Amino acid sequence: MNLLLFFILAFQFHRAEQDREIRYWLLAPDTHQFRISHDFTVTKIGQKSVHSFVRKGSDVAPDSKMFNLDTGEPLFTHIVKGKEVNALNYYPTPTDPESIVVQGDLPHAVEKDQSVRIRVEETYTDPVGYAIKGDELVWTRTLGRPLNFVTLPAGWMLTGVNTPAVITLDREGRTMMRFTNIRNDELAVTIRARKHASN
Repeated sequence: MNLLLFFILAFQFHRAEQDREIRYWLLAPDTHQFRISHDFTVTKIGQKSVHSFVRKGSDVAPDSKMFNLDTGEPLFTHIVKGKEVNALNYYPTPTDPESIVVQGDLPHAVEKDQSVRIRVEETYTDPVGYAIKGDELVWTRTLGRPLNFVTLPAGWMLTGVNTPAVITLDREGRTMMRFTNIRNDELAVTIRARKHASN
């Protein structure tokens, strides 16, 4: 068998196991904000809530949303502390007890041979990782998913990126970058952009 074909087949997973993709939309840089959307799957028997862990140094807006993608229903979503999540014993590695975590409550606990596909939509504020420097916006973040999409704000053009990316325009004409990570670690990405002359 062709080695590349073997590699592709070996890493194909059922839809419910594909936690591969995350999308970022940068908002106006003076807000230091960006939106995130990502999916994941829950299979732990007895689990009654799902979580998105907020990185240290970032603030998450209280209007975060979670959805059950299998049914389309929204989950009751709220902010908790890491110590509350640790008390549930859902995850093998405890999180910082004082960290911020977005929690979505399932209508019933996960049952045997059942999986629940979750979508998270959040807005982050990160004045350290996303700021204006001179006449450029600079966005710096480590990306851990195999597929990572980052879209610039409307009216901004890319001036530099420190790692290879596929660059296209989205349906609204905004610059979008796709970063593919085939390594077993994170990509440290820095993006620079400048306003179009007409803006």
